[in-house]
Amino acid sequence: MDNNIYLGIDVGTQGIRGIAWQSGEIVARAQVALVTRTPQSGWAMQELAHIWSGFRFVVTNLAGQLGDRCHLIRGLGIDATASILLVTPCGEPLTDVLLWMDVRAKDYVETIGGLMGRPESAELPWSKALWLYEHHGALFRGNRLVEVADWLTWRLTGEWTRSESSAILKWHAQLPNYLPEWANLFPEIADALPKRVVRVAEPVGVIQRAVAEELNLSDNPIVIPGSLIDAYAGAIGSGALEDGSMALILGSSTCELFHGRGFTATAGLWGPFHDIYHVGLDVLEAGQPSTGSVVRWVQRNFAPGCTLEELDLRASKVNPGSLGLKVFPAFQGVRSPWPDASSRGQIDGLSLGHDVSHMLRAVYEGTAIDIRRVMDVLEPGTVRRIIASGGGVKSQLWTQIIADVCGLPLELADNDAVTRGAAMLAAKADGTINNLADISFQWPTITPSDNNGLYQKLYSEYLEVFPTKRPRIVSKFLEANSFPPVTPYGNDSSGSMGGRRH
Repeated sequence: MDNNIYLGIDVGTQGIRGIAWQSGEIVARAQVALVTRTPQSGWAMQELAHIWSGFRFVVTNLAGQLGDRCHLIRGLGIDATASILLVTPCGEPLTDVLLWMDVRAKDYVETIGGLMGRPESAELPWSKALWLYEHHGALFRGNRLVEVADWLTWRLTGEWTRSESSAILKWHAQLPNYLPEWANLFPEIADALPKRVVRVAEPVGVIQRAVAEELNLSDNPIVIPGSLIDAYAGAIGSGALEDGSMALILGSSTCELFHGRGFTATAGLWGPFHDIYHVGLDVLEAGQPSTGSVVRWVQRNFAPGCTLEELDLRASKVNPGSLGLKVFPAFQGVRSPWPDASSRGQIDGLSLGHDVSHMLRAVYEGTAIDIRRVMDVLEPGTVRRIIASGGGVKSQLWTQIIADVCGLPLELADNDAVTRGAAMLAAKADGTINNLADISFQWPTITPSDNNGLYQKLYSEYLEVFPTKRPRIVSKFLEANSFPPVTPYGNDSSGSMGGRRH
């Protein structure tokens, strides 16, 4: 790899992070926090102006650190969540940004789920688009419905585009027009979407000169590639693109991306998505809307004067099982294995003998069990390698509990996996990388401890207290499509729940 520098910018929920990547090494980092408003239960919004201000701060900060090396910047890659808003053709916001985790559109999921023939999540954009149209229908005429990554790409290049990855992964797109076959039922919404669709790492254009000056970048052409959903960028940047690997992204939410060849539709998971990265791999996706955000909730409400490191140390002294305390971490609904936007978190077994250390450990245990619950949807042996990335890997306790509950070693990628993945998009668009799966990494590994057996028992106990509910619409879909019968979790000795490969 030559001396070219590529910037990778991750537009996350809690903030924006960026790196400068040169010759396989990170040579600069910058980050800034974002403020999320939650005025009603299930709502989550941000302001586009604050996102652009944060983006500008991160990029100019990186440029400042690079100094005389700014002329070596050849590309800037973006990853982001599937968060949407309405804007004018000139890019002026007409609504707040509805974050991915906003589930106000829960009343519309049956409509989309019925059209899809399977359960829908209120986190996904079609339900939000219906909510926006019902409440702001007049704003659709002549304007654009975009994701934050689309808007940033336009701001940088002047080109209105849609990300192929998001169109397929989040908008249920089908070729050749990257819309679902039923999109004609909602013509105003379909017409508001940008028409040009760009593949992952496909060059969109170069940064406009005026914008480059605003960002303190050089006058040299800086390519902007097609963007990617943040979790998938983490899979790239952690080296998880291989058959049998699961990319586990531990952030405000948790995402599980299962990679393989020959996946078929699997009850409880999204996909399979064929060759999203254009490296010959299929993906099945699952996740939990609130995991790291629940950890922060514990810290903020029960120990505001303690750092997470201090709380982790205290929780590490609590025995597995948290003295009978169990936390079901569906604070923002359930995404997998059965979407349920109305579900909320539950705490079971709380007593006067518990304190914040028990609460935190119970949150770690509950989130780890949710990850295992999703893995058991697949056939045994489907997952042979777990690569974890995101802010959660900083917690040795949390990652050890995940390894113990899942019964597999956990490779701990660094916290730069997502931003590195974004930078790799730019390097691919510029021609420095031929294939996004070409770069591999060696990460430190946590193996299951002697607590593995205890956690298998606790796993069964959790499934009794917080059983997985299968919505009526799912049952009808399974019956109509002749899926094999599905037994409740914990009652199938094989651990399988109908997941199939061929």
